[in-house]
Amino acid sequence: MKVKFITLILITLFLNTNANCQESNEFRTYFGIMDREFLTSGNLDGAGSYDLENPYEFGIRYLRKLTPKLSLETGINYLSSKVQINSNNYGTHSERHTHLKIVSIPMFVNYTIGNYFFLNGGPRLDFQNSGESFDSQSGFGFGIGFGGKYNFDKFLIYLNPNFKMHAVIPFEKENDQQRLTEFGVQLGIGYQF
Repeated sequence: MKVKFITLILITLFLNTNANCQESNEFRTYFGIMDREFLTSGNLDGAGSYDLENPYEFGIRYLRKLTPKLSLETGINYLSSKVQINSNNYGTHSERHTHLKIVSIPMFVNYTIGNYFFLNGGPRLDFQNSGESFDSQSGFGFGIGFGGKYNFDKFLIYLNPNFKMHAVIPFEKENDQQRLTEFGVQLGIGYQF
């Protein structure tokens, strides 16, 4: 119920905000690459390890300006990676593969610095739909980034290095919860209207 209520408030805020600038909306699409790692809160001696192979992401973003410098940013993001699971049971080594797929909805604030730079960050709502061999990453996470952009007419290109952590508040809590942590960069194009 809380998730539905928070989502309803955010959607209402995005749709009903009036900005006093000519172009109050922006649509972006992007592709990203990242380095990922599962972090745990405890020390799990003898537990398996996870190697993420060929991780990538892509998505769309919608920005609604509140002031000339401040915008609300949301959209949908798709993450995908192959995962190699290495286990060490009583001196024998085994290896298997699975896939990690996560759909995320960011609820960010985006602040423009000068004409070419921006900060963005805030909570993310994550839904994992694969990879049952490790703790679910579904739940609330967060992301923060610093980027550069170049506008030409109503179009723009941008680069957004970022840090993200999933399952900070998981939907299903596990002992020694594994949290997917990412350092990545997104390259995208946008259109202001």
